[in-house]
Amino acid sequence: MPRLDIGGTSIAYDEAGSGPPVVFLHNLGGDRTIWRAQYDALRSAHRVVAVDLIGYGESEAPDAGYTLENYLAMVEAVFAELDLREVTLVGHCFGSALSLLFTQARPDLVRSLVLSSPLTPATVKPTRTGWAALLGKHVRLDSLLSMVRIPGPLAGLIVAEQLGAGGAHTDATARHLRASWTEPRRLMVTAAIAREIPRLATLDEFVPPEDFPPITTIWGARNRVLSARAGAELNRTLRPVREIVVDDAGHLVMVEAPETVTAAVLSAIEHADQQG
Repeated sequence: MPRLDIGGTSIAYDEAGSGPPVVFLHNLGGDRTIWRAQYDALRSAHRVVAVDLIGYGESEAPDAGYTLENYLAMVEAVFAELDLREVTLVGHCFGSALSLLFTQARPDLVRSLVLSSPLTPATVKPTRTGWAALLGKHVRLDSLLSMVRIPGPLAGLIVAEQLGAGGAHTDATARHLRASWTEPRRLMVTAAIAREIPRLATLDEFVPPEDFPPITTIWGARNRVLSARAGAELNRTLRPVREIVVDDAGHLVMVEAPETVTAAVLSAIEHADQQG
C-alpha cells in the first residue's frame, strides 16, 4: 500500500490503471474501501486513486488538526504529489463537500465532479446525524472520545443506519465498516470534523459559474444520514448536468448500487469529453 507524507501525517491511498484520472474521496466514518466496486470497475481504462482522509482507514489519526483547511491542503498535496490533472473528482458526503471546495479553489485541475450525498448544513440538519452534530458543536469531548471504542453491536447499528432497503448487510465492505467503527479514535475524529460542518454553509448558496466543471449528483432516496429532500433543494443552486436518485439505496449508495454509481462516473467523464 503506497503512502504520502503530508505535513507530517502519513496518508494511505490506492492507485491503479492508466488513462483519464479518477480520484475518490470518502465520507465521515468511512474509508477508501467504500469505493472498491467503482475502483475495480474503472481501473482497466482509467487511472484510479482512492484516498483515506486524515484520521480514517489506514491514514494516521493525529491528536488535532481536523479542520477544513487541513483537509483541503491534504487534497491539494495528493494532487501535487501524484501529478493529477484533468481529474474526475468523485466524493461522498464530507468527501463531496471537500470536492466542491477544492474545485472552487482549483478548477484548473478538475474536469468533472460526481457528488454523492453532498454534506452541507442544510442536508444534515433534518436528520439524527444533524442533532448529534449540533450536540458535538457545543460539547468538546475529544480527549475522552480518543480512548473510546464502540462495541461491535453498536457499530453494526451505525452501519445499518447508512443502508437502505437494498441492505448489503453481508457485503464485505459493510462488514469492514462495522469493524472499522470499533477502532480507537474513530469517534474522536468524527466528532472533531463535525464541528466544521457549519463552515460548509457557503455550499448551500454556491451557484457554479458557467465555466465550472460539470456536476453530477447521486442520492439514495432512503438516506437517513443526510436528507435526500434537502439534496434536491441543493440541486437547484448546484445545477447539476445529471441528477441520479436510487430508490432503494440509503447513504452508502456506492455500496448498495455499485453499477449505478460506476455508470454515473463514466457518464460524467463522457459528458466532460463532449464539452471539450
